[in-house]
Amino acid sequence: MICCVKTHPGNPTRCGATDFEAEEILFGARVAKELAREDLPEWKRYCMNEYEKCQNQDWIGSCYDCFRLCEGQQGEWPHDRCFRQRKGR
Repeated sequence: MICCVKTHPGNPTRCGATDFEAEEILFGARVAKELAREDLPEWKRYCMNEYEKCQNQDWIGSCYDCFRLCEGQQGEWPHDRCFRQRKGR
């Protein structure tokens, strides 16, 4: 679905995605592109790295919302809202 949404960003339902899912997928692609820049402040790079971990490791919480909070606090990830699932739960 991710590749389909990236190919057809204007029509995510064609890919079986909701508008919100498409927005998160496309946002993730923008984050990956931004991380390639060398002039990013370290705090922003930290937020982006945590966002990628949140997305790729299926953390609990809204990765997008937590990224925005981290960005607003300039590098303080809200670990009480977005965190890795513990095994055995």
